[in-house]
Amino acid sequence: MINSGSILVVDNYSNVREVLGVALKRWGYDVQLAASGEEACEILRHISVDAVIMDLRMPAMSGQTLYHIILSQWPHLRFRVIVMTADPDAPDHEPWLRLYRLPVVSKPFTLDEVALLLEAITAESPREVNGEI
Repeated sequence: MINSGSILVVDNYSNVREVLGVALKRWGYDVQLAASGEEACEILRHISVDAVIMDLRMPAMSGQTLYHIILSQWPHLRFRVIVMTADPDAPDHEPWLRLYRLPVVSKPFTLDEVALLLEAITAESPREVNGEI
């Protein structure tokens, strides 16, 4: 799989960032890695990315908060965010995920799952991916 574009991976666990970073680079993407929502915002202020893959549970700034900041400051990424979570059905996640209809990768995940979602959100019209016109 050969791709182009820049992907931001946000996760407080270094092993998750590193595994995704290596895979995404192998697939042809330029990769930015952030250990926190705050670091992700700093990267987004200076570097344009085509998609974001982010964890929901992070210390200090949650993935939900980061997504709302992305919506307000980088709205072109609205339909270009993939959420990673170990518990998508958690009471604090499930309604929010349903409301925003973000693609979700459940941890633990396979790289094939990530590749399929990433191809979908970067190859198609963002509104088509989410069933909107």
